[in-house]
Amino acid sequence: MKLRTRERARKYLVGISLFFLSVTIVSLVIDLRSIRTQYEKLALVESRAIFQTIVAMRNWNFKHDGVYVLVSKTLKPNPYLKDPRRDLVTTEGLKLTKVNAAYMTRLLSDQMRRNNNVHIHITSLKLLNPGNRADLWERDALARFESGSRDEHEIVRTGKGPIFRYMAPLMVERSCLACHGDQGYRVGDVRGGISVTFSYTPFGRAMRGAFRRITLVHVLFLFLGLGIIFLLGRKIIRRIEELQDTMDRIKKLEGLLPICSGCKKIRLAESEEMDRKSWVPIEEYIGQRTDAEFSHGLCPDCLKKLYPDYRPEGEAGGPVRSE
Repeated sequence: MKLRTRERARKYLVGISLFFLSVTIVSLVIDLRSIRTQYEKLALVESRAIFQTIVAMRNWNFKHDGVYVLVSKTLKPNPYLKDPRRDLVTTEGLKLTKVNAAYMTRLLSDQMRRNNNVHIHITSLKLLNPGNRADLWERDALARFESGSRDEHEIVRTGKGPIFRYMAPLMVERSCLACHGDQGYRVGDVRGGISVTFSYTPFGRAMRGAFRRITLVHVLFLFLGLGIIFLLGRKIIRRIEELQDTMDRIKKLEGLLPICSGCKKIRLAESEEMDRKSWVPIEEYIGQRTDAEFSHGLCPDCLKKLYPDYRPEGEAGGPVRSE
């Protein structure tokens, strides 16, 4: 009985430990997914900020009908700009060329790619400049823009590491029709999009650091919890065994006890009847199995039998106390 009780208690403790382990693993998986999502959202916020900066720059350029800059070895006139005032020469002989929004976007993209490893690409399904041809990912994004998508983003695995790709549409405004009106666009149409691409490696490195920290916290929490379960479980099992021993003793006291008719000693369970060591006084037997304490005295019958001449105080023939 004691063995079965102990095994049952151990099974309960194993079940509690497995449940605690499962809860910890589920919590870890949820936290890791949350961290991954947070870093992806952080990259998305950064890419949207870059896109909005480019759009603000383009709007400024549109409002000023382009800007003129000095022609140099690194900046040549835009061959795709159809404007009779594209190239100017100042009275001092300086050669200037007009930089429209599209050309400024490309120039800025080249500089950001060299300095910050950020690639900005303006593209469309209807191109004026064949050099702006969309790749497969950008074509899929442009098709989804036609269906109403607000923007698209994805982490793409490459041989040089993961990159974060973002793209949002460019809508046709009235100022766009000067260059793109002959392509059949109307105000409000999706004219194309601007894609922003940068390395996701710094985000991944920070994310893996967060993974290690949150995993360490969960492992420490798991070992602490299992340690507490083990210590409390061992104490509970010990208490159960003590309770079981007490119950066994009570059952023996409640059962049929072999008691000597003469000396009133009790024979121990599963012992030889003729073995003297098997018989113990009743107070010893009960004292070993309970917390009862004994005091000794004589009942009236035994008192009369053992001391026939003794009379209790106040009875006839007994001693009389004098005042």
